[in-house]
Amino acid sequence: MSHRRRLVQLAFALLAGLGPVSFGPSLLAAAPKTAPDPEVVLRRARAAYVGLAEKGFQRYHFFATPDWSALLAEQAKENPAGYDAAMKIFSKVRFEVLVGAQGDAQVSHNIVDTPNQQSTAGLNQVYGGMEQILTGFFQTWTPFMLQTPFPPVGHAVKVEDAGTHYRVNWDEEGNTKVELLMDKTFIITDMKVQSPAFDSTIRPTFDRKPDGLVLTGYYAEYQVKANASSMRLKVLIKNQSLQGLPLPAALDLSVWNGGNKQQITMAFSEMTLEKK
Repeated sequence: MSHRRRLVQLAFALLAGLGPVSFGPSLLAAAPKTAPDPEVVLRRARAAYVGLAEKGFQRYHFFATPDWSALLAEQAKENPAGYDAAMKIFSKVRFEVLVGAQGDAQVSHNIVDTPNQQSTAGLNQVYGGMEQILTGFFQTWTPFMLQTPFPPVGHAVKVEDAGTHYRVNWDEEGNTKVELLMDKTFIITDMKVQSPAFDSTIRPTFDRKPDGLVLTGYYAEYQVKANASSMRLKVLIKNQSLQGLPLPAALDLSVWNGGNKQQITMAFSEMTLEKK
């Protein structure tokens, strides 16, 4: 999968900036900084992340189970009978996920009998929504965990030493511009993607482990320019070690769409990892 495709997928997954730094006055002019060598900085930055692909990741298989009772909590208050009927159906649903070597997630589900066409239509919406959530999550997860969020070696890139952090800029095909900020330990704190169709921002969080930085969550904003629509997303990740590799075992997602907020939690079970 090309680097540009991963970035565009990451931006669209957010749907499912940082201004200039200001400094106070100084009596003495600071000595000019030597511009950092972009490849030296990026080589160290790439090495700071866990890079599961280089550690043998091949396939990750599991079943995902949403917390239906929490998701339907409001319905339980307003329509207890409808809540009980829905829970009887949802308790039978199983989502099976296979994440491939490139981070592509294939989501499938079993077929559950429903009492009428209206219930069937509602269940089909749930199937589609869960598929979008899981595929979108792994599209965002892949650059930070499986591969690298940085441009490939040899790609034209600008690295600026801004004192407490580095500012990294580069262009992609299709008039797409990428800017990220990372501190001096190479932790990315802010990543923006700007294109003719959309603007997106992601602020990831990490745990520093002996094998490298591990993604523990992210806050994301997405704006579509055509209709000025926007969405915000916050994801918390619970990781678990399988054969020595940190992999997601549970998700807690909060989605803001306009003035509405929805929270979805899910746990993964029967997890298996295939290594190269």
